[in-house]
Amino acid sequence: MEQLEYRKLIRVLERVAEARQGALYPVLADALAVHLGWIDAFVAENPAYLALGSGGDDEQYLTMFRPDFVEEYAERWRWSNPFASHDGVACLTRHGVATLGQLRLRATGAERDFADKFLRRHGIDDMLKIVIRSRTTGAISTLGVPFDGARRAIGPGDRLMAATLGPLLSPYFDADLAPTSEHGLTSGEREVADLVVLGLAHQQIAQRLNISVSTVENHLTLIVEKTGCGNLAELTAQWKRRPPS
Repeated sequence: MEQLEYRKLIRVLERVAEARQGALYPVLADALAVHLGWIDAFVAENPAYLALGSGGDDEQYLTMFRPDFVEEYAERWRWSNPFASHDGVACLTRHGVATLGQLRLRATGAERDFADKFLRRHGIDDMLKIVIRSRTTGAISTLGVPFDGARRAIGPGDRLMAATLGPLLSPYFDADLAPTSEHGLTSGEREVADLVVLGLAHQQIAQRLNISVSTVENHLTLIVEKTGCGNLAELTAQWKRRPPS
């Protein structure tokens, strides 16, 4: 790896190391976008095809994609995902990295539909998948990076960076991404909810948590959906009635 690429990698790790408790995902996503050009990277916790003994019910997604994208994936496409195929699991287990492009060569009809009818409909032509294992608990997460072929294709440098980055991120995934038990909110979502009920504006929340305004808005969309609240006023009332943690 060239010196410039190492510098980019170090900048990502520096940002992650500075992340506040429970705010790892948005910081990681922003750092990957700024320093590596990996836009819209997302995390899947406990993917059933890699977490042995998992029935898939514990799989969680940390992403800034629209909720309807995540819902459609979970309900219709999860098991057609080429990364969950025999070749995909073998590649991820052996190398810690795989791309959608390399798995297409032996993909089934359903797996090709996943790429052609689902991902491409959302502007995704290829996907880089990275395995991250917690050294403390052994839990597995994957970091997915979507690529729009019209703007940028996955190159050898991206694959090398991915293979290097996965193990280096492992220590930070030991506890920081665990969702809270309350409504299934992640720690980051709960932080946003706490600040919303204090009356802070979206820009103020973004500055307080060192995340973008769009990340705040996406968190709020998921918070309202998960809590079943009709609006932010209802969320505020419900949040104030919750038992103290």
